[in-house]
Amino acid sequence: MTVVYFLIDFENVGDDGLKGAEYLLDEDVVIIFYSQACEKIRQGNLMQIMDSFCHLDICKLKKQGKNALDFYISTKIGEIFGSGYSGKAAIVSKDHGFSAVHDYWKSQGKSREVILGSTLEQCILSANENRLRTLQVRELLKPVRLDTEFARHQERLRVRKVLQAAFADSGYEEYLGQIQHLFEKQPSKKILYLDSVKTFGKKDGLAIYHMMKQLTG
Repeated sequence: MTVVYFLIDFENVGDDGLKGAEYLLDEDVVIIFYSQACEKIRQGNLMQIMDSFCHLDICKLKKQGKNALDFYISTKIGEIFGSGYSGKAAIVSKDHGFSAVHDYWKSQGKSREVILGSTLEQCILSANENRLRTLQVRELLKPVRLDTEFARHQERLRVRKVLQAAFADSGYEEYLGQIQHLFEKQPSKKILYLDSVKTFGKKDGLAIYHMMKQLTG
């Protein structure tokens, strides 16, 4: 099991720093450092963290002071690595002062690595793990041509209208999103049939398959 520590400078990044929380795993450790100045968090962001079943902890600043939370986070990094952990600890902050923490642990050897990023998403990408979430984040952050993607969007709208007309008054209108997902994969008719039955059950899947089959020719 690969554990990654995420230390969030919430006073610095706020809710924006939690972008990418949907990629957290149950073996991750997330520690949110906050102060009286930033005691509230968007419920949706917190639910994403909790729904990952990661090991969540919070740490509130006891006494206000310049860079006080930075010292908390730096001390916690030392505590983590000092406990014998050899792996990756990510600091989610826009504070460039943490580069000194990164440089120090880099000089101590590759087994202990401090990653810096302004969001969870950036830290996951920088961690460069050999796992699915790295590929997912990399794909989402990949630059694409606006005209090409707009043309793709227009085609999807055209397909949606075709499917809406085909499934009108069929009783399956509420499944239109799932139906379009299957239809757009353009698999062989055999695979389309199997996917339909797997997704909607034998009876409904067969009916939906026959309706899609008429559109594929």
